[in-house]
Amino acid sequence: MRKKLLGVDFGTGGCKATVIDLTGNILATAFQEYSSEHRYPGWSEQDPKLWIGSLIYTINSCRKQLNNNFSGILSMAITASTHNAVLLDGNGEVIRNCIMWNDQRSGEQCKRLKEKYGDQIFEIGMQMPTPTWTLPQLLWIKENEPENYNRISKLMFTKDYIRSFVTGDFCTDVVDAQGSLLFDAKNNRWSKELCDIISLPLEVLPPVKASKEVVGYVQKKVSDLTGLPESLPVIAGCSDTAAEDLSAGAVRSGQIIVKLATAGNVNIISDTSNPHKKTYTYPYSIEGMWYTVTATNSSAASYRWLRDSLYLTEKNICELKGEDIYIKMDNDAALVEVGSKGLIFHPYLLGERCPYFNTDFRGNYFGVSMIHDKKYFARALLEGVAYSLYDCFNVLSNFNKDIMDIRIIGGGAKSELWCQIVSDVFGLEVKYPKNAESSYGGALLAGVGVGEFDNEIIVGDSCVQIVKTYLPNMENHEKYMKFFSVYREITSALKPIWERVSILRN
Repeated sequence: MRKKLLGVDFGTGGCKATVIDLTGNILATAFQEYSSEHRYPGWSEQDPKLWIGSLIYTINSCRKQLNNNFSGILSMAITASTHNAVLLDGNGEVIRNCIMWNDQRSGEQCKRLKEKYGDQIFEIGMQMPTPTWTLPQLLWIKENEPENYNRISKLMFTKDYIRSFVTGDFCTDVVDAQGSLLFDAKNNRWSKELCDIISLPLEVLPPVKASKEVVGYVQKKVSDLTGLPESLPVIAGCSDTAAEDLSAGAVRSGQIIVKLATAGNVNIISDTSNPHKKTYTYPYSIEGMWYTVTATNSSAASYRWLRDSLYLTEKNICELKGEDIYIKMDNDAALVEVGSKGLIFHPYLLGERCPYFNTDFRGNYFGVSMIHDKKYFARALLEGVAYSLYDCFNVLSNFNKDIMDIRIIGGGAKSELWCQIVSDVFGLEVKYPKNAESSYGGALLAGVGVGEFDNEIIVGDSCVQIVKTYLPNMENHEKYMKFFSVYREITSALKPIWERVSILRN
């Protein structure tokens, strides 16, 4: 019987389940969307019941795609976005909707936490408080919903709440623990000092396990609902980002992951922790290793904005013909030489994170002349996003001088032109893996957890398929470095102007 592994990932917008074999081939996959609630500006919450429904639906959808149902399945992993705390009362009931990682309501709490405890939080938790983290989210609940805060008997995170439904266990893994800003990763324990800041009892927090450790088994009620074998081993799992990095085959120190999604990420794998106030530092799902995250707000979202702003007519025509507008945009951009004849784009359409962390920043095209038509705007945008990612990379490069290669993932990585531009800007080899998704990485990790693979390095080398490798044109790299220097000078010069415009705008 063909052996199988199952990964189920819960992103911000939906759940994806993937079944693979032991060579990394995808046998079945299914997706279901769910919604967030935005009751007030900046708020983002989800009802955990939606996750359970999506779990059941996607697993059943995968089962129906398999010739022999789940015969031969060996293990299962659940992964999810991190920072999201599910609060349970003494009866095991959810107290309130889950505040999600992209919720911004705790800005005032973050400000006070930085002023009073900033150094202590950074020293222990390795990051500065922002609304993304669980610690300031909990402080907001404590101050605004004290009746709910006082009812907390157990605190879980998204994947752990869902996994508990499957197995009945109560634990988390090192990656999600780190995402709370309540964890002392250097000593692998919950921090009493950080919990005391918000008067959170340590006993409400779950035991912390290794990501690949088997922590429970499928219960009969879940077997009846999904067709999964009763007593199927389930590992602790990890964050979606950690699973995604594994799915890309980033298993060695010095490997870089560039993500061209709605937002953009540049992550580096390391064998040491490297806390920095402009990055996010996490233990990796590979024990003893770490990954450091930098992020830019508008990556593929910028290209979508250009599509809807300047290419709307072409988009409508392509839709009627059943063609991809992004191919048309790429073909236009490919006609333009490196540097777009001095047209430089800053992709700060939603402000910017690393390395500026300034919500006042705004996007712009600099250097527009009569020669520049739409194809130049398309090329300059692809280059500008690559500059923004390179800006992030420069923060990371200080941590590890032995940079190996880039694994490029996300929807934008389907563009061969964009991948080549990234390779040329970074001056590094860029590899595009076939199945770089969190549910896929979770399934691979589940295989490690039950001993089908000796370790994650073997997984990265044997199961991850590289579709294409892009080699940098070093002549182009030299040109891009000159433009990148100007890109940064423009950013510095515009900073006070953006701040003045922000005052006028409000």
